[in-house]
Amino acid sequence: MTHVFDLFNLDGKVALVTGGGKGLGYFAAEGMVEAGADVAICGRNIHGKLDEAVEKLRKSGRNCIKIKCDITNEKEVKEMVQIMKDHYGKCDILVNNAGIGEMSPSKNYSLDRWKKVMNTNLTGTFLCCREVGKIMIKQKSGNIINFSSENGQVGFSTGFTAYATSKIGIIGLTRSLAVEWGKYNIRVNAILPGNMQEGMMEFLQDKDGPMYKMIGPPLLNLTPIKRFGTRDDIKGAIVFLASKASDYISGAKLVIDGAFTINAGL
Repeated sequence: MTHVFDLFNLDGKVALVTGGGKGLGYFAAEGMVEAGADVAICGRNIHGKLDEAVEKLRKSGRNCIKIKCDITNEKEVKEMVQIMKDHYGKCDILVNNAGIGEMSPSKNYSLDRWKKVMNTNLTGTFLCCREVGKIMIKQKSGNIINFSSENGQVGFSTGFTAYATSKIGIIGLTRSLAVEWGKYNIRVNAILPGNMQEGMMEFLQDKDGPMYKMIGPPLLNLTPIKRFGTRDDIKGAIVFLASKASDYISGAKLVIDGAFTINAGL
C-alpha cells in the first residue's frame, strides 16, 4: 500500500512545459519542481522571461533547462523533443500550456487571425503531443496534460469565438489520444482554468484598475466560490494530474473555476 503523500511525489520524473516562462505555464513547472521533478520549459524567445524562469526553478536544486521553440513550427517542435531526449533520455510528463488569446467580434475576424489562434492553440498542442508521444510510446508510459479553458465550455458575447473553438478542440484531442494511447500506459487529461488573477488576467488583482472595474465584479458575481484563481490552484491541479494520485484518470477534463462554468452556463 502506498502512503498518500507518496502518491503526489514526482521524484525521478522528467517533465516538459510549453510556454513555461511565465503565467500558468510557469506555475505548472514550479509545482512539479517542488514535487521533485526535473523540468524543461520552452518558449519562442530563449531570453528574457524564459531566462528568469529557469533560474528560479534551478534554485530548487532540480535539473531544469530552457528550450527555444515556436510550437507552430513543426521543425522546431521536433528539435525541442530531440533536446529533451539528449539531455534527459526520456520524458514522463508533457504539459501543453503555450497558447494565445484574442478577443474580437466574429463578423470582423480575419481569416489570418483565425489561423494564428488555431495554429498556436490547437495545432501546436497536437504537434507537441505527437512528437513527445513517440517517446512515451517507446517508454510504454507517459502523462500528457493539455491546457484548455472554461472559455470553451460556455458562450461569451465579447468575441472569443476563435479562442473558444481552439480550446474546445483541445478537449477532443485529449479524449481521442487518451483512448488511442491508453494501451501504451499513456494518460491524457485536460485542465480548464477559469478566471485566474495571475497570468493573462493579472489585471484582476487591481481592484482600482479600469479592466477590473469593467469585468471583475460581474465575473466574481458569477463565481460561487467568491474569489478568483491563484497560482496555488494551478500548481495543485497539475501535480495531482502529473502524479500517481490520478493514475486511473485519463480522458478527463479538470475544471478549476470556483464553479463559474456551471453557474454561468445555466
